[in-house]
Amino acid sequence: MMVTSYASIILVSWFGANMIVSSELTTGELTSMLTFCMNILMNLLMVAMVFVMLTMSLASGKRVAGVLNEKSTLANPENPVYEVKDGSIEFDNVSFSYNTKAEKPILNDINLKIKSGETIGIIGGTGSSKTSLVNLIARLYDVTEGSVKVGGKDVRDYDIETLRDKVSVVLQSNVLFSGTILDNLRWGNENATEEECVNACKLACADAFIESFPDKYNTKIEQGGTNVSGGQKQLVALCSVMATDPDILLLDEPTAQLDPVAARELLGILDRLNKEMGVTIIIAEHDPEELFDSCDKILYLAKGKTEFFGTPALTAKYFVENALEGFLPETAKAFARLCDDLPLNVRQGRAKLEKLGVTDIPKQAVTDTERAEPYALQCKNLWQRYEKNSPDILKGCDLAVRKGECYGLLGSNGGGKSTLLRVICGLSKPYMGAVSLFGKKQKAYKNGSLFREMLAFLPQEPVTMFVKESVREDLLQSGDKVTVENVSQRMGIEHLLDRHPWDLSGGEIQKCAFGKILLADPKIIVLDECTKGMDSFAKKALGDILLDLKDEGRTILLVTHDLEFAAQYCDRCGLLFDGKIVAEDNAVEFFSQNRFYTTAAARLTRGFFSGAVTSTAVRERLAMVKRGQYEQ
Repeated sequence: MMVTSYASIILVSWFGANMIVSSELTTGELTSMLTFCMNILMNLLMVAMVFVMLTMSLASGKRVAGVLNEKSTLANPENPVYEVKDGSIEFDNVSFSYNTKAEKPILNDINLKIKSGETIGIIGGTGSSKTSLVNLIARLYDVTEGSVKVGGKDVRDYDIETLRDKVSVVLQSNVLFSGTILDNLRWGNENATEEECVNACKLACADAFIESFPDKYNTKIEQGGTNVSGGQKQLVALCSVMATDPDILLLDEPTAQLDPVAARELLGILDRLNKEMGVTIIIAEHDPEELFDSCDKILYLAKGKTEFFGTPALTAKYFVENALEGFLPETAKAFARLCDDLPLNVRQGRAKLEKLGVTDIPKQAVTDTERAEPYALQCKNLWQRYEKNSPDILKGCDLAVRKGECYGLLGSNGGGKSTLLRVICGLSKPYMGAVSLFGKKQKAYKNGSLFREMLAFLPQEPVTMFVKESVREDLLQSGDKVTVENVSQRMGIEHLLDRHPWDLSGGEIQKCAFGKILLADPKIIVLDECTKGMDSFAKKALGDILLDLKDEGRTILLVTHDLEFAAQYCDRCGLLFDGKIVAEDNAVEFFSQNRFYTTAAARLTRGFFSGAVTSTAVRERLAMVKRGQYEQ
């Protein structure tokens, strides 16, 4: 259309010039003619644009109408129950499948009784249907077989609104809506007063970050919560459900996006809710570190079946007997198979070390991880803010990562970690400072060449990397059939290739997204919370792949709240605080010298022996003691 417009103007100008030369036309008449032609062509262009927009609107309208016309399969019974007696939960021969035509259900023959006021932890591998089990309690779906009872009555007998008022859910992936923080806090209870919302935030220790904003509770939230961190979204979602005063609180991976300090505070708050208010709490988690210490019982799910349900001590014993130590807390892992009565937290572990008389074991030599390789990534004096008058997120941030190095970036929620990654990837521009990759300025990469030639980025929400109807279709966009098969085997996702990306669990989509990154064959890999939703066995598989990538000379920068993973696989770690890196060292020294952002193993052994910051290292040292290599 634009070519036609410009061609018409050129033709009119050419013929008009000839007519002016032959005195058949005046200059004023030609100018009028050109103006007239421009007006006609602009109106024709507008009409064309209207037709384009109309076509797009019709397609969008059909999708919106499809959603609006979709009828829910969940409906109130003829005579619904409007009162939930208590917070007891019972699963009676429950089987469930999202697709009624599926060959086998994802939950099979679940029998479970939970007393009102108990705190239950649900543990299982990636894709073991923990989320599905939690969703059935709130009747987000109906069971295929059997029944789920709350307060002694089948959830299908309740008025849905009444049930959801008393059974609150904090989902694995939380979404905030456009509006203020206060608007989002009222999402669970639209009649909640501002005072009630503030009290809920204080109880959840979320008031500190909200008060740090200039407009506090009236701070505007962008669509999807893009102007707050993942951990901050998690806290706002939790405060929203706490404002409803539930009898049962269901939490799916509540600490996955929280920094270690905030995670411990949250579990402490849940413990208070349980003990002081009698709220029944169900926590589905991959990270068992604090779970064993705060739960009355632990449910272990495997392939959609209840494999074990008992007290934390009995569950720990079961895991050891069945070679499932990966599901144990780090302290218990350190003592597994070295003693019968496993300590389940740091306090118990330190008492065990004192009983063993472990003291003054010589410090293991620490390998200097500062490499002689050239810098693959350099950030110098980065300053960034989201809006012109908003507070700075990055404040003179400097970062340097060498070729073939795995660098772990740690820090509190809202500290600017994800913002720094976005700046490095060119997705957000700093107003001061520069980023260089292998000595070449980031600005020099034009027309998407940064991602084609140099870098791959795994975002905090990996499902956004998938746009096709199946994982296989998406991966085939990045590589040929043979390469996709090889990467799928390497990541252990062959059985997921024909699934829709949005139907996968959090851990499954993480593995698929990382596979897509491997297909890009990048020199620098940038990962934002890459272990979120993964069980310990999947983390180990991912860590082994990272070690292989390092050996191939690739550079890895990862943001994580998983301190044990960082201690195990990162060469160096840095702490981002108040917009800049305030501490940096090799992983062993970093965690040995830090009192708050450190591993359970480092807290366990502080004062007994140094240099052991992982459960594996502690086991090795304890094995030496047991063999009598050191005199106590």
